[in-house]
Amino acid sequence: MRRALPVAVLMLGLAAGCGGSSSKGVAGTITIVVNAPFTGTPHVGKTIERGVRLAVQDATSGGTRPGISVDGKIYRLRVLRLDNALSPTRALANVRRAVAENAFAIIDEGTGVNASWRIAARAHVPIGITYQGGTGLVDPEERPNVFRIVPTDHGIAFRLAEYLVPKGLKVAILYDDTSYGQEGAK
Repeated sequence: MRRALPVAVLMLGLAAGCGGSSSKGVAGTITIVVNAPFTGTPHVGKTIERGVRLAVQDATSGGTRPGISVDGKIYRLRVLRLDNALSPTRALANVRRAVAENAFAIIDEGTGVNASWRIAARAHVPIGITYQGGTGLVDPEERPNVFRIVPTDHGIAFRLAEYLVPKGLKVAILYDDTSYGQEGAK
């Protein structure tokens, strides 16, 4: 999750022009939506939300600044937590709500992305997947607004090889027929 933080902070830094109400020197609010399974698999949802909140905290110097500066204007950061309950239908409804709330970005666990990416793309909202996200979901040609913000399969495999090769161990790859297993086999 720590690797997702620089991407989230970068996304926040690119937020020029995002709207909201203005008060006391704050030009507006930038909303980051966390679309995750808070009831379906709470450990996954909470981990994603904590990572986003940590990125917001980092971007605001530990909360000592009211927001981030974009073109000399201060924008408050807001994290909106939406529970998809591991339901593609709810995940899609959450993305529709995120678009209606003028979200700047959606940080997602992956459930329902096959249906929701189009809604977000029409509104020019990127979706950063932090949990699922093999080549079946992240495809720059088919889904240009969907990004994986965790280490890539290649990066993880390379790191594992760096660890195993010097040990002279024989390696077996075991996977199942679920979508996770099939992505792992690739």
